[in-house]
Amino acid sequence: MSELTLRQMEYFVAVVDHGSVTAAAAACHASQAAASMAIAQLEKALGADLLVRSRSRQIALTPAGIEFATHARAVLERVTEAAASISDNLGQIRGPLRVGCSQTLSPRLVPPLAEYFTKHHPEVDLRFTESSAGAVQDGVREGRLDVALVYALQADDDLDREVLKDIQLQVVLPQGHRLAKESAVRLKDIAAEPAILLDVPPTIERLTTVARLSGLELDVRWTSANMETIRSMVARGLGYSFANSPPVDGTTFDGLQVVHRPVADKHARNAIVALLPAGHTPPRRVAAAVDVLRRAEAARPDQLP
Repeated sequence: MSELTLRQMEYFVAVVDHGSVTAAAAACHASQAAASMAIAQLEKALGADLLVRSRSRQIALTPAGIEFATHARAVLERVTEAAASISDNLGQIRGPLRVGCSQTLSPRLVPPLAEYFTKHHPEVDLRFTESSAGAVQDGVREGRLDVALVYALQADDDLDREVLKDIQLQVVLPQGHRLAKESAVRLKDIAAEPAILLDVPPTIERLTTVARLSGLELDVRWTSANMETIRSMVARGLGYSFANSPPVDGTTFDGLQVVHRPVADKHARNAIVALLPAGHTPPRRVAAAVDVLRRAEAARPDQLP
């Protein structure tokens, strides 16, 4: 195999991140011809095609490209950290940090993460993507994201995981519901009533599975992709819902009230996890992100109004 260079890997990772050779060259302050030649030399050295080119000049990764992107990014990370290790300010963390977060977890996890790096490590370029659990996990596999934040029941087994906090599924009830003052609610006591569920995959599938493990079927009356819509409908007595991450206040968008109570069934247990590329030691900024989120979750109360 011919010699590989860091410059080749830098251009290749830039193409993965920016979607085209033209955009990658601009990001690397190089000519398009230089970037194209470097990637061609990289493919020749590896003896494999890494990119699929289209007439629109947009690119897609081949299976070999997906695999190599993860390793190339890790190599570049280690070189950056090696250089930083001999700087005057050894405690400073710097560089890009690309976080993917499921849409339902984002309000809970992204703000404390952004606050921490803004205050303590301003040279970290934090970028976050909010999407489905499946999409952010694909981002980690393909090397576009450093870490994915999802619920354990949404997580695939091919990524390394760090548990941030064990949690219990919560039922969302109108303030005047007959079970609103209970310390916990059993599914069998609520399943016959209309359910209003979040239509963000795989939420409905996971919730119906939890119910079936308890020998129950949910009466799903409505679905919505917006949790605030659901909370407002629940507050009007139109049904109940579920939440893994309830807000600290039960006030809805239109000023009504809901309450959150833990689901007592054993199958309702879950966890918030950080998913990382399998078999790779995370760089310092990724490890710092996992640590600060774990500490933030430890300080968060388990029982909410």
